[in-house]
Amino acid sequence: MISNMSYWRAARAAVILLVLALLVSLFGTSPALAARDRKPPTKPTNLRVTSLTPHRVSLAWNPSTDDSGTFTYRVFVSWGSTTTLPQTQTTYNVSLVPANTYSFYVYAVDGSGNVSQKSNTLTVTTPPDTTAPSAPVVSLVGVNPTEVSLRWTASTDDGLHIRYQVFVNGSPSGVETLNGLAAVLHGLTPETTYEITTQASDLYGGNLAPPSNTITVTTPAVSATDTQPP
Repeated sequence: MISNMSYWRAARAAVILLVLALLVSLFGTSPALAARDRKPPTKPTNLRVTSLTPHRVSLAWNPSTDDSGTFTYRVFVSWGSTTTLPQTQTTYNVSLVPANTYSFYVYAVDGSGNVSQKSNTLTVTTPPDTTAPSAPVVSLVGVNPTEVSLRWTASTDDGLHIRYQVFVNGSPSGVETLNGLAAVLHGLTPETTYEITTQASDLYGGNLAPPSNTITVTTPAVSATDTQPP
């Protein structure tokens, strides 16, 4: 026969186990583990610039520490983005727009969600872009009585984006492309000679490359026998 004391001990143990199970289901860990780590990582310090160009900045900082041994960094940029980095990485590179001002700070978050204090806030102004792209080399792909197909080599530049503009007989043709390396000129006149060039410019600085080589193209006459379109 079970004594009253034994009964109440068993009932109390069952209640404790039930509460523990409920807490684990709600919080994903036992209260003992949850209470074990309430200390945030230390603050990352000495956030600094290690390299700066019109289009890119490289940052570095002194590492955080944490008693759990596991955490990640968050890098905040003033346009509103936050990038997560592993704790082994204390550098960050990001592409920017020339002649603009940005702010950055870094903080650490451990596996229990404890957040460190923010590092110093670093304000960076990128220099203007004064470097022009190199000149492309244009070539003829195909020609018919009213169209000319072109392609050209990619220009080199310190930025990521290059605009190309096609000129016909020294005037803008209205054909432009961003980072594209081919174009078709429409609405040409049969049996007519055209001088065609391409010129590159960078997207943000507006710096113009020298004009490409000139190709001379004569459109053929309209065929009197071929009246079937493709």
